[in-house]
Amino acid sequence: MPDGFSVTLALFVALLMAALSTAYLWLVRRRQAETFAGIGALAEMRWREFSRLVIEALQGRGFEAEAVEQTLERGPQAEIRLRRNSQVWLLSCKLAGLKARLGSAAVRELAEAARVHGAHGAILATPARIDPDARKAAGALELYDGDALWALVGPMLPDALHDDLTASARKRSMRETVLAWIVALVIGALAGFIPMLMGGAAAPDETEVDTPMPAAPAPASSSAPAPAPAPAPALAMPSPAPQAEPALGAPAPADPNREQFERGEVIHAVAALPWVERVLWSTSSTLLIHQREDVEQLEVREVCAVLGRYADLRASRLQLQPPPGSQRTVRFLQCQAY
Repeated sequence: MPDGFSVTLALFVALLMAALSTAYLWLVRRRQAETFAGIGALAEMRWREFSRLVIEALQGRGFEAEAVEQTLERGPQAEIRLRRNSQVWLLSCKLAGLKARLGSAAVRELAEAARVHGAHGAILATPARIDPDARKAAGALELYDGDALWALVGPMLPDALHDDLTASARKRSMRETVLAWIVALVIGALAGFIPMLMGGAAAPDETEVDTPMPAAPAPASSSAPAPAPAPAPALAMPSPAPQAEPALGAPAPADPNREQFERGEVIHAVAALPWVERVLWSTSSTLLIHQREDVEQLEVREVCAVLGRYADLRASRLQLQPPPGSQRTVRFLQCQAY
């Protein structure tokens, strides 16, 4: 496990995205897939079958068809006469594919036919998509396409066809759910590296200094103070032994403030290089460099020259992160061995 990788954050992001995507796929996307497949089944029907299905669905809404067989004999361009509450209505069934679009010409033609026949209203049903401009020209016409058409004629289809549509939509949702979980796990794993990437930019912790608390005063006594005891005879204390001087050539003790200052100077100097996008200390001994562009060994020596100024940092390891879209992989280098 890399230093600074947050397992908790990775799991939280992965589970959250997986849960949201699963809910969308099964509650919204699956119903859309069933509707789309159902309209596709309507588009594959013959015009007479489609027209009969629409007429049967409209009968549940109070419409009665006149001379159905004679009208169907005239072909797809004929308008079917309907009656509801003694009022004449016209029905036009336009059979077309799912990707087809119905323009305003068909809508104006039906509106003109309703005016000529003195019809109270007119209905247009089609598996194709009706253009927005055609809807604006529809006026009082009732238009059924897409979800509206499926809501009208869907309940009239056989149960066996509904079962096939549901099974097909369920299989598609299962495939999409597996893919969504894989994507969620990948994004969660990437999110787990956020604390590590942000760790190098965090400010150093302030050193706490323990300040001795003053001794509490002795409680006052109501009685008269006791006479001070006679001073004890002074005892001769042995003089402290002189501290040994550090041997010549021995390394001086490490100064954490100096080391932190040197690390900041390294980040400042490396970040000024033109091919460096961002730089940080991912660990105490690893300098992570995000590249703006691919570089060769000569440019990397510039970083080694910066580290060479500091005795405690010159043996640090370099992690070179390639720029986005690069064919190179992450490289690990070390300017100088311990």
